[in-house]
Amino acid sequence: MVTAPRTCHVKTRRSLSMAARKTKLIGIEDAARLFGKSVHQMREYKSKGLLKVADCLGNKDLYDMAEVILLKHLIHEMRVTEGLSLSQISRRLDQMMGRAA
Repeated sequence: MVTAPRTCHVKTRRSLSMAARKTKLIGIEDAARLFGKSVHQMREYKSKGLLKVADCLGNKDLYDMAEVILLKHLIHEMRVTEGLSLSQISRRLDQMMGRAA
């Protein structure tokens, strides 16, 4: 089975220079390592709208490392203290951060 190469549909933020942003972008493998989760679980987080793509390099999604670390702590806190599901956490984060669902 032949599939077309995946293209990234994220507007790049390169107009803001990388040096000015001081943002470290990481791949999904590194994000999974920071979370202590598998790449498969990180893709589930992405599909539920929890993990947002910051930029792309070719067909590779890149994530803001600081956002990944913050997200890890927020998800843990909401799951432990409030018992929220991943879908509920995604909705709550969208409300908190004014993100588009």
